[in-house]
Amino acid sequence: MTNFKQDYSSLLFLLSLWLPLESVSDSISLGETSLMHLLDQEQFMKQLFYYLCGFAGGIPFFVLRDYGRETLSLRWRSWMTSYYMERYLKNQNFYKIQSQLIIDNPDQRIVDDLSSFTGTALTLSLTLFNSTVDLISFSNILYGIYPPLFVVLLIYSISGTAISVYIGRGLVNLNFLQEKKEADFRYGLVRVRENAESIAFYGGEESEKHLLLQCFRGAFENLSQLLISSRNLAFFTKGYRYFIQILPAAVVAPMFFSGKIEIGVINQSVSAFNHILEDISLIVYQFQAITAFSAVINRLGQFDDILNSSCSTKSHCDTSKDICVTYKSLKSSSVVESNGLSPPEKGETLLEIENLTLKTPNEGTLIRDLSLTVKDKEHLLIIGPSGSGKTSLLRAIAGLWSSGNGKIIYYEKNGGDPQQPIFSDVNAPTVNTVHDAYERLGNFVSKSSRTFFLPQRPYMVLGTLRQQLLYPTWADNEIPIADSIKSKRVLPFFMKSSNSDKNKQPRFPRTDELIMVLEDVCLGYLLSRFSLDSTHDWSSVLSLGEQQRLAFARLLLAKPKLVLLDESTSALDELNEVHLYKKIGAAGVTYISIGHRQTLYHYHNRILRISTLDSNCKEPNWCIESIRCQSS
Repeated sequence: MTNFKQDYSSLLFLLSLWLPLESVSDSISLGETSLMHLLDQEQFMKQLFYYLCGFAGGIPFFVLRDYGRETLSLRWRSWMTSYYMERYLKNQNFYKIQSQLIIDNPDQRIVDDLSSFTGTALTLSLTLFNSTVDLISFSNILYGIYPPLFVVLLIYSISGTAISVYIGRGLVNLNFLQEKKEADFRYGLVRVRENAESIAFYGGEESEKHLLLQCFRGAFENLSQLLISSRNLAFFTKGYRYFIQILPAAVVAPMFFSGKIEIGVINQSVSAFNHILEDISLIVYQFQAITAFSAVINRLGQFDDILNSSCSTKSHCDTSKDICVTYKSLKSSSVVESNGLSPPEKGETLLEIENLTLKTPNEGTLIRDLSLTVKDKEHLLIIGPSGSGKTSLLRAIAGLWSSGNGKIIYYEKNGGDPQQPIFSDVNAPTVNTVHDAYERLGNFVSKSSRTFFLPQRPYMVLGTLRQQLLYPTWADNEIPIADSIKSKRVLPFFMKSSNSDKNKQPRFPRTDELIMVLEDVCLGYLLSRFSLDSTHDWSSVLSLGEQQRLAFARLLLAKPKLVLLDESTSALDELNEVHLYKKIGAAGVTYISIGHRQTLYHYHNRILRISTLDSNCKEPNWCIESIRCQSS
């Protein structure tokens, strides 16, 4: 019976649009029999034809509309991802964010938050546009029927919006925290996967389960609060939506009973009223989606502010507040630093440290007033007790540690801007010796790679064995593109920018050169198990000793002028250690090493001995000792 009444009312409303109001009024007085006479078959078929035509044209329109929206969202997300990735990886911002714990989960902000932002922003924008057009169209109808009803509707919707904002004011913060806690839980699972072997060796499954459940408990408790707040808001929004449905009929019905309007006007007023209510109450009905969107905007806003502050940091050095790393050219009369002083002539000097005081982020001093000079082929060994600041010193030399004060100066033999890459476009002769190969390859690398760092646990990239060897000197050029993709149009922000001629780009080492360098670091047997283009999780497939030797292969291919070794042979036996130090020495590489083995003394010229700093003593906690070069 209820369905019949609804269908009957809908039919009356359609008739009120197709036929004059007087005809509909007469048909109501004649009853259902008279009504059926008005529905002739010709008119029915005509309207059915119109409907089918609209149906046929509407389906492609709505499908293409949704497709266009999703495509636009994807392209917008792609551009924003490229934009944020460029800023995130620029000037070592990723390292600063992670080491200083500035914000949480930057990976989630780039992956999930950007996707949610672009998709939700377009959806809400189109919804707002449609509601605006709908509001303008039906406001004219309702205002023409009964102006007081339109005014009541405005007052009702504005009041409902204000109450919704008051009730759901805490949803933004709860959604913000939920994003963080979910990301923390996922990060914990990723850490278990990355450290599966260590956890298995320790038998730490129960401990890991406790930590993961603790992370999940935080997400669970916050989500419970979020559901309670959403429930309270739903109580109001549901009542707000259904309570008002009876208002237009109640207001307009007296006019119908007095004979001032026909029954079709009531249907028109109800329909127009509901449309306007949906349009004006957009915030009420979409409040939960808007609060989640606001949380995403807050997270991206924080991330954007961090990246902006890092990019706007002053580039010149203030040695009284931070450690200053500068570059000087030995042939140029100008100095690449802010004070404008001319550099002294330093024939074979590669690195100079002046009055360096190294501090921890909480202002604890590690090394006080360190000054030393590293010249070409003058290898330095750094020793000292654990926690004395050896690795922090290498980080400062590499420009990753800024807590403290003093100067670190790099000297370049060639004139010009040390930050600009230098290349050679001379055709290389046939390689006959290992040393000739390394000398030739060294002419094709940029100055940014003339200082190399080898940590105790090398970084294994996601890729092939060939890419492991080419990283990082040639990694930016090693971007394979499938043939099926080459023919398609590539978005401009996915393409590499090239400011120099292709002939001046670094030349890729040939396959035979890669095989040769694997043999030189005693990893030639890997080629019997894997090809150069096979892809594996190399950090799991290779042992730590093999990873360290692979890092030395990168070093020999890159041919840097100076290399920093942080216990880079700790997982190797002494014979392999001797072999690798001989190789990099024969390649003309100057190295600064951190190590504890007595055998390392044979391959260094000087020792920098660092002791634990006594806070009550004002004297430097370091000394330099000479080592007589000995043959192993």
